[in-house]
Amino acid sequence: MNHYFHHSAKFVFLSPDKQKTRTALFPLLLVFGLSLTLFSGMSGCRSGNPFTKAGKPSAQTMVLSTQATLPEIIQRVNQNVLRVDSFVTKNATLNGEGVFNLKGEIAFKRPNYFRLIGSHAVTGMELDIGRNADVMWMWVGKAEPKAMYYCRNSDYPKCESELNLSINPAWILDAMGFGILDPTAPYEGPTPTDDGRHLELRVRETTSSGEIQTKVFVISREHAMPAAVRIYDRFNSLIADARVKSFRQDSATGNTIPAAVEISCPKENQGRGMKFSIHYGSPTLNQLEAASSHLWTMPEYPGYPPVNMAQH
Repeated sequence: MNHYFHHSAKFVFLSPDKQKTRTALFPLLLVFGLSLTLFSGMSGCRSGNPFTKAGKPSAQTMVLSTQATLPEIIQRVNQNVLRVDSFVTKNATLNGEGVFNLKGEIAFKRPNYFRLIGSHAVTGMELDIGRNADVMWMWVGKAEPKAMYYCRNSDYPKCESELNLSINPAWILDAMGFGILDPTAPYEGPTPTDDGRHLELRVRETTSSGEIQTKVFVISREHAMPAAVRIYDRFNSLIADARVKSFRQDSATGNTIPAAVEISCPKENQGRGMKFSIHYGSPTLNQLEAASSHLWTMPEYPGYPPVNMAQH
Protein backbone atom coordinates (compact mmCIF):
# COMPACT_ATOMS: atom_id res chain seq x y z
CA MET A 1 0.00 0.00 0.00
CA ASN A 2 1.10 3.60 -0.37
CA HIS A 3 1.62 4.00 3.36
CA TYR A 4 0.81 0.30 3.67
CA PHE A 5 -0.62 0.96 7.06
CA HIS A 6 2.37 2.94 8.25
CA HIS A 7 1.65 5.03 11.32
CA SER A 8 0.21 8.23 10.80
CA ALA A 9 -5.83 9.29 10.23
CA LYS A 10 -10.90 12.32 10.89
CA PHE A 11 -13.97 10.35 10.37
CA VAL A 12 -16.31 10.93 13.31
CA PHE A 13 -16.18 12.99 16.47
CA LEU A 14 -15.75 11.50 19.92
CA SER A 15 -17.00 13.01 23.15
CA PRO A 16 -16.16 12.28 26.78
CA ASP A 17 -19.86 11.88 27.42
CA LYS A 18 -20.63 8.15 27.32
CA GLN A 19 -23.79 8.40 25.30
CA LYS A 20 -22.16 10.67 22.72
CA THR A 21 -19.12 8.43 22.73
CA ARG A 22 -21.28 5.42 22.04
CA THR A 23 -22.94 7.17 19.10
CA ALA A 24 -19.60 8.21 17.66
CA LEU A 25 -17.95 4.85 18.17
CA PHE A 26 -20.81 2.84 16.73
CA PRO A 27 -19.91 3.08 13.02
CA LEU A 28 -16.30 2.32 13.88
CA LEU A 29 -17.32 -0.78 15.79
CA LEU A 30 -19.39 -1.81 12.84
CA VAL A 31 -16.33 -1.52 10.68
CA PHE A 32 -14.55 -3.69 13.25
CA GLY A 33 -17.08 -6.33 13.35
CA LEU A 34 -19.14 -4.61 11.55
CA SER A 35 -19.32 -9.72 11.57
CA LEU A 36 -20.80 -5.43 10.74
CA THR A 37 -22.51 -10.33 13.05
CA LEU A 38 -23.14 -7.70 10.84
CA PHE A 39 -24.12 -6.99 11.41
CA SER A 40 -37.33 -10.13 14.76
CA GLY A 41 -37.32 -12.36 17.49
CA MET A 42 -37.82 -16.05 16.90
CA SER A 43 -41.54 -15.69 17.04
CA GLY A 44 -41.64 -12.04 15.94
CA CYS A 45 -42.05 -10.44 12.55
CA ARG A 46 -39.96 -11.59 9.63
CA SER A 47 -37.29 -9.24 8.39
CA GLY A 48 -38.67 -9.20 4.87
CA ASN A 49 -36.76 -9.00 1.63
CA PRO A 50 -33.99 -6.37 1.79
CA PHE A 51 -33.03 -6.74 -1.85
CA THR A 52 -34.40 -5.22 -5.00
CA LYS A 53 -37.12 -7.33 -6.51
CA ALA A 54 -35.94 -9.20 -9.57
CA GLY A 55 -37.30 -11.69 -12.02
CA LYS A 56 -37.78 -15.30 -11.05
CA PRO A 57 -34.33 -16.90 -10.69
CA SER A 58 -33.28 -19.70 -12.98
CA ALA A 59 -32.63 -22.99 -11.21
CA GLN A 60 -29.46 -23.37 -13.27
CA THR A 61 -27.97 -20.21 -11.73
CA MET A 62 -28.61 -21.26 -8.13
CA VAL A 63 -25.94 -23.12 -6.17
CA LEU A 64 -28.33 -23.72 -3.27
CA SER A 65 -31.83 -25.07 -3.81
CA THR A 66 -34.81 -23.88 -1.80
CA GLN A 67 -34.85 -27.37 -0.27
CA ALA A 68 -31.23 -27.14 0.92
CA THR A 69 -30.86 -28.38 4.47
CA LEU A 70 -29.30 -26.35 7.25
CA PRO A 71 -26.13 -28.54 7.39
CA GLU A 72 -25.76 -28.26 3.61
CA ILE A 73 -26.06 -24.48 3.69
CA ILE A 74 -23.53 -24.15 6.52
CA GLN A 75 -21.09 -26.45 4.75
CA ARG A 76 -21.33 -24.69 1.38
CA VAL A 77 -21.16 -21.17 2.80
CA ASN A 78 -18.22 -21.92 5.08
CA GLN A 79 -16.40 -23.72 2.29
CA ASN A 80 -16.71 -20.61 0.10
CA VAL A 81 -15.86 -17.90 2.63
CA LEU A 82 -12.91 -19.84 4.06
CA ARG A 83 -11.29 -19.82 0.64
CA VAL A 84 -10.33 -16.27 1.59
CA ASP A 85 -7.84 -16.50 4.45
CA SER A 86 -6.48 -13.00 4.03
CA PHE A 87 -7.50 -9.85 2.18
CA VAL A 88 -5.78 -6.57 1.45
CA THR A 89 -6.89 -3.64 -0.68
CA LYS A 90 -5.16 -0.33 -1.34
CA ASN A 91 -7.99 1.36 -3.21
CA ALA A 92 -11.20 0.91 -1.25
CA THR A 93 -13.56 3.90 -0.94
CA LEU A 94 -15.84 4.86 1.95
CA ASN A 95 -18.88 7.03 1.36
CA GLY A 96 -21.69 8.15 3.64
CA GLU A 97 -23.36 11.13 5.23
CA GLY A 98 -20.61 13.69 5.79
CA VAL A 99 -17.98 11.32 4.37
CA PHE A 100 -17.28 11.25 0.64
CA ASN A 101 -14.55 9.51 -1.31
CA LEU A 102 -12.50 8.60 1.71
CA LYS A 103 -9.72 6.31 0.51
CA GLY A 104 -9.63 3.08 2.47
CA GLU A 105 -6.76 0.67 2.96
CA ILE A 106 -8.18 -2.51 4.45
CA ALA A 107 -6.56 -5.76 5.48
CA PHE A 108 -7.59 -8.83 7.41
CA LYS A 109 -6.01 -12.16 8.26
CA ARG A 110 -8.09 -14.89 9.86
CA PRO A 111 -8.95 -15.25 12.63
CA ASN A 112 -8.01 -12.17 14.68
CA TYR A 113 -6.25 -9.58 12.56
CA PHE A 114 -7.83 -6.50 10.96
CA ARG A 115 -6.70 -3.03 9.90
CA LEU A 116 -8.46 -0.10 8.23
CA ILE A 117 -6.82 3.22 7.46
CA GLY A 118 -8.87 6.04 5.94
CA SER A 119 -7.47 9.11 4.24
CA HIS A 120 -8.67 12.00 2.11
CA ALA A 121 -6.93 13.50 -0.91
CA VAL A 122 -7.02 16.96 0.68
CA THR A 123 -6.89 16.43 4.44
CA GLY A 124 -4.67 13.33 4.54
CA MET A 125 -4.95 10.59 7.13
CA GLU A 126 -8.35 10.48 8.82
CA LEU A 127 -8.91 7.13 10.51
CA ASP A 128 -6.99 4.15 11.89
CA ILE A 129 -8.81 1.10 13.23
CA GLY A 130 -7.16 -2.21 14.02
CA ARG A 131 -7.37 -5.47 15.86
CA ASN A 132 -4.82 -8.15 16.63
CA ALA A 133 -4.83 -11.22 18.86
CA ASP A 134 -4.58 -9.07 22.01
CA VAL A 135 -6.03 -5.61 21.49
CA MET A 136 -8.35 -3.49 19.34
CA TRP A 137 -7.90 0.25 18.75
CA MET A 138 -9.49 3.30 17.14
CA TRP A 139 -7.73 6.52 16.16
CA VAL A 140 -9.75 9.43 14.76
CA GLY A 141 -7.94 12.61 13.83
CA LYS A 142 -10.80 14.90 14.90
CA ALA A 143 -11.44 13.13 18.18
CA GLU A 144 -12.17 15.40 21.14
CA PRO A 145 -10.51 14.85 23.47
CA LYS A 146 -7.57 13.71 21.37
CA ALA A 147 -6.86 10.07 22.17
CA MET A 148 -5.91 6.66 20.90
CA TYR A 149 -8.86 4.60 22.10
CA TYR A 150 -8.10 0.96 22.73
CA CYS A 151 -9.44 -2.09 24.52
CA ARG A 152 -7.88 -5.46 25.18
CA ASN A 153 -9.93 -8.20 23.58
CA SER A 154 -10.33 -9.88 26.97
CA ASP A 155 -11.81 -6.63 28.37
CA TYR A 156 -14.34 -6.11 25.61
CA PRO A 157 -17.34 -7.25 27.72
CA LYS A 158 -16.54 -4.42 30.12
CA CYS A 159 -16.23 -1.93 27.24
CA GLU A 160 -19.56 -3.13 25.93
CA SER A 161 -21.16 -2.65 29.34
CA GLU A 162 -19.51 0.70 30.19
CA LEU A 163 -20.21 2.33 26.83
CA ASN A 164 -23.53 0.57 26.22
CA LEU A 165 -22.23 -0.82 22.94
CA SER A 166 -24.40 -3.13 20.86
CA ILE A 167 -21.92 -4.47 18.32
CA ASN A 168 -19.05 -6.84 19.06
CA PRO A 169 -15.88 -5.77 17.22
CA ALA A 170 -15.01 -9.42 16.62
CA TRP A 171 -17.75 -9.42 13.99
CA ILE A 172 -15.78 -7.59 11.33
CA LEU A 173 -15.66 -10.42 8.82
CA ASP A 174 -19.41 -10.90 9.03
CA ALA A 175 -19.92 -7.25 8.19
CA MET A 176 -17.52 -7.45 5.27
CA GLY A 177 -19.33 -10.46 3.82
CA PHE A 178 -16.65 -13.01 4.77
CA GLY A 179 -18.12 -14.38 8.00
CA ILE A 180 -18.53 -18.07 8.67
CA LEU A 181 -21.67 -19.74 10.04
CA ASP A 182 -21.32 -21.44 13.43
CA PRO A 183 -22.24 -25.12 12.91
CA THR A 184 -23.27 -25.41 16.58
CA ALA A 185 -25.61 -22.39 16.68
CA PRO A 186 -29.35 -23.08 17.13
CA TYR A 187 -30.45 -21.50 13.85
CA GLU A 188 -34.08 -21.15 12.86
CA GLY A 189 -34.55 -21.84 9.16
CA PRO A 190 -33.63 -21.89 6.37
CA THR A 191 -36.54 -19.77 5.17
CA PRO A 192 -36.73 -18.69 1.49
CA THR A 193 -37.11 -14.93 0.95
CA ASP A 194 -39.87 -13.51 -1.21
CA ASP A 195 -37.55 -12.90 -4.16
CA GLY A 196 -36.56 -16.58 -4.31
CA ARG A 197 -32.87 -15.71 -4.46
CA HIS A 198 -31.97 -15.94 -0.79
CA LEU A 199 -32.37 -18.08 2.30
CA GLU A 200 -32.66 -16.69 5.82
CA LEU A 201 -31.19 -18.13 8.99
CA ARG A 202 -31.77 -16.54 12.38
CA VAL A 203 -30.40 -17.15 15.82
CA ARG A 204 -31.07 -15.60 19.22
CA GLU A 205 -28.08 -14.67 21.37
CA THR A 206 -27.41 -13.06 24.73
CA THR A 207 -24.86 -10.24 24.92
CA SER A 208 -22.29 -9.99 27.71
CA SER A 209 -24.55 -7.41 29.37
CA GLY A 210 -27.48 -9.85 29.36
CA GLU A 211 -29.43 -8.30 26.47
CA ILE A 212 -31.22 -10.59 24.03
CA GLN A 213 -30.45 -10.00 20.35
CA THR A 214 -31.40 -11.81 17.19
CA LYS A 215 -29.05 -12.15 14.24
CA VAL A 216 -30.48 -12.73 10.80
CA PHE A 217 -28.19 -14.10 8.10
CA VAL A 218 -29.34 -13.77 4.50
CA ILE A 219 -27.61 -16.30 2.23
CA SER A 220 -27.30 -15.86 -1.53
CA ARG A 221 -28.57 -18.99 -3.28
CA GLU A 222 -26.64 -18.02 -6.41
CA HIS A 223 -23.25 -17.75 -4.71
CA ALA A 224 -23.72 -19.74 -1.47
CA MET A 225 -22.26 -16.71 0.29
CA PRO A 226 -23.56 -14.34 2.98
CA ALA A 227 -25.54 -11.56 1.31
CA ALA A 228 -26.58 -9.67 4.45
CA VAL A 229 -26.51 -9.89 8.21
CA ARG A 230 -28.74 -7.93 10.57
CA ILE A 231 -29.14 -7.51 14.29
CA TYR A 232 -32.44 -6.94 16.07
CA ASP A 233 -32.94 -6.04 19.71
CA ARG A 234 -35.30 -7.84 22.08
CA PHE A 235 -38.18 -5.69 20.79
CA ASN A 236 -37.54 -6.88 17.20
CA SER A 237 -36.27 -3.41 16.30
CA LEU A 238 -33.39 -3.25 13.81
CA ILE A 239 -30.06 -2.22 15.35
CA ALA A 240 -27.67 -2.78 12.45
CA ASP A 241 -27.72 -4.03 8.89
CA ALA A 242 -24.73 -4.96 6.72
CA ARG A 243 -25.58 -5.84 3.13
CA VAL A 244 -23.42 -6.99 0.23
CA LYS A 245 -24.21 -4.66 -2.68
CA SER A 246 -22.57 -6.83 -5.33
CA PHE A 247 -20.29 -9.82 -5.85
CA ARG A 248 -17.37 -10.27 -8.22
CA GLN A 249 -14.99 -13.03 -9.25
CA ASP A 250 -11.39 -12.54 -8.18
CA SER A 251 -9.25 -12.92 -11.30
CA ALA A 252 -6.22 -14.34 -9.46
CA THR A 253 -7.94 -17.04 -7.39
CA GLY A 254 -11.28 -17.52 -9.13
CA ASN A 255 -13.05 -17.01 -5.80
CA THR A 256 -16.37 -15.20 -5.69
CA ILE A 257 -16.10 -12.34 -3.19
CA PRO A 258 -18.11 -9.28 -2.16
CA ALA A 259 -17.30 -6.18 -4.20
CA ALA A 260 -19.00 -3.67 -1.88
CA VAL A 261 -21.04 -3.53 1.31
CA GLU A 262 -23.54 -1.07 2.72
CA ILE A 263 -23.90 -0.66 6.46
CA SER A 264 -26.74 1.11 8.24
CA CYS A 265 -27.57 1.77 11.89
CA PRO A 266 -31.09 3.23 11.93
CA LYS A 267 -31.17 4.11 15.63
CA GLU A 268 -27.87 5.95 15.82
CA ASN A 269 -27.15 9.67 15.39
CA GLN A 270 -29.99 10.57 17.78
CA GLY A 271 -32.48 8.53 15.82
CA ARG A 272 -31.60 10.01 12.44
CA GLY A 273 -29.66 6.89 11.54
CA MET A 274 -26.25 6.29 10.02
CA LYS A 275 -25.47 4.75 6.67
CA PHE A 276 -22.25 4.31 4.74
CA SER A 277 -20.84 2.07 2.03
CA ILE A 278 -17.45 0.52 1.42
CA HIS A 279 -16.31 -0.41 -2.08
CA TYR A 280 -13.38 -2.79 -1.90
CA GLY A 281 -11.63 -1.79 -5.11
CA SER A 282 -9.11 -4.41 -6.29
CA PRO A 283 -8.14 -6.58 -3.31
CA THR A 284 -5.36 -9.16 -3.17
CA LEU A 285 -6.32 -12.45 -1.54
CA ASN A 286 -4.41 -15.00 0.53
CA GLN A 287 -1.01 -13.29 0.53
CA LEU A 288 -0.85 -11.80 4.04
CA GLU A 289 0.72 -13.35 7.11
CA ALA A 290 -0.05 -12.80 10.77
CA ALA A 291 3.66 -12.08 11.11
CA SER A 292 3.20 -8.80 9.17
CA SER A 293 3.81 -6.81 12.36
CA HIS A 294 3.71 -3.44 10.57
CA LEU A 295 0.03 -4.10 9.89
CA TRP A 296 -1.07 -5.56 13.19
CA THR A 297 0.71 -3.33 15.75
CA MET A 298 -1.23 -0.58 17.52
CA PRO A 299 0.39 2.70 16.43
CA GLU A 300 1.31 5.76 18.46
CA TYR A 301 0.22 9.23 17.34
CA PRO A 302 1.92 12.28 18.91
CA GLY A 303 -0.58 14.31 20.93
CA TYR A 304 -3.06 11.43 21.16
CA PRO A 305 -2.50 9.65 24.49
CA PRO A 306 -3.74 6.05 24.85
CA VAL A 307 -7.14 5.75 26.51
CA ASN A 308 -8.33 2.34 27.70
CA MET A 309 -12.07 2.15 26.93
CA ALA A 310 -12.49 -0.55 29.60
CA GLN A 311 -11.61 2.05 32.24
CA HIS A 312 -13.97 4.81 31.10
